[in-house]
Amino acid sequence: MEAIRLRFPQGLFAALRQQLLADIERESFALLFGQLHRVGPHTLIKIVDVCHPSPEDYESRGLAHLHLRREYVYARLVEMQRRGDVDTLIDVHTHPFSARGAAFSVVDDRDEVLFHQWLNNTLDGVHYASIVLSRGDYSARLWEYEDGQPRALPARIHTQTVLERWPCLEDLDDGEAPVAALDPEQGFLARSTLALGLDVLRHIVRDQCVAVVGVGGLGSAIAENLVHSGFHHLHLIDHDRVETTNLNRIVGAYAVDAEQGRLKVDVVADHLRRINPRARIETHPWPIEDERLLPVLAASDWMLLSTDNHTSRYHTQTLALRFGVPLISAGSNISVDDGRITDMSGEVITARLGDGLCLNCLGRLAPTQIAAETVDGLDEVLERRGYVSGREVKEPAVKTLNALIAALAVEALINQYSGRPTVPILVYEGHAMPRLYPDAESVTRRRKSCFYCG
Repeated sequence: MEAIRLRFPQGLFAALRQQLLADIERESFALLFGQLHRVGPHTLIKIVDVCHPSPEDYESRGLAHLHLRREYVYARLVEMQRRGDVDTLIDVHTHPFSARGAAFSVVDDRDEVLFHQWLNNTLDGVHYASIVLSRGDYSARLWEYEDGQPRALPARIHTQTVLERWPCLEDLDDGEAPVAALDPEQGFLARSTLALGLDVLRHIVRDQCVAVVGVGGLGSAIAENLVHSGFHHLHLIDHDRVETTNLNRIVGAYAVDAEQGRLKVDVVADHLRRINPRARIETHPWPIEDERLLPVLAASDWMLLSTDNHTSRYHTQTLALRFGVPLISAGSNISVDDGRITDMSGEVITARLGDGLCLNCLGRLAPTQIAAETVDGLDEVLERRGYVSGREVKEPAVKTLNALIAALAVEALINQYSGRPTVPILVYEGHAMPRLYPDAESVTRRRKSCFYCG
């Protein structure tokens, strides 16, 4: 059975561990508020907020015990009910006496069963989970009822980046990453290992799942870079078919594919499998609004967005924020005026849950264009972002720009594993004097009270 995912915003889990384990002489406690989502076979809880009790809220505490005042727990339950944006209570406590091997005690089991029963009998629609931290790992579970009896289901903590990840007791003996790809002499990723290091490649190869939303000229180059970089599990999402005018830029597409009108996802998947037959490439020929994609996106570790219209970009980001999945958005633009290129540019935006920025607050999505794209008859009025302006061709006409932006997008993703600094917005301008720079101004001027990510 797949473990329940506990998804933390960027930096929150590390800060929580640091604060709770600062005192190794006494057990410490915190309460988390979360949103529970059941999507197909997956259950995930997105952590929304954390509450730390004050010293006065403890009735007693020591190296191997703690008791909270009931008033504190009741006050947090009242707060949760009033908020309306959370439905799950997660208690976190420490076992500072244990260096490694975090496990719930018999006392923990008894107290949590009683509390779960009380919650179930008292409040409707409130879920309950728990985490115990030792000084070196953790264990987590979600309580549910099965055949009228309380049952603890295993849970795993998912952070926005693997650098913040912490060992789970139940996972300490998991198998290693595929060894053939990482062989230093003959492995598929031998040269990448020399550049990035074995630990980074193990994380990338072993258990990371990336959803690529849009596999046209830009998305197909992103997907190819991902496979070359060692990512073994990709979801390709696009409902369009290959046309003759696509052949100047879609990676892996040939004239026969356009003649047959093959799906872009199938064409790109064939190409990726020829590069790495061991890679798990799954295709989804549906628009991003299709509900069949919800389990796919909810279970992904990253979403890489490269579609060419505001509606699909808005919908993808909405799902990323809903499920707590970090997003990298890539876009390119060529503008033509009177037969002359006036703009050739692109940008890559990294938006992790907890960073406090998104495409909405950065002004990268236009509500009027989203409305026009979703209302019949208005789509022809507006030029879509990422299209060649002033011409009938609907896509950027050169592969070189797509290849450059795709490389920057995948490099931004690899930085999440290697520890190199994250640049929220990276801009490329190539129409005059080519230059690459971080767009700090957009980050500073974003709407900090954003309804979506704030």
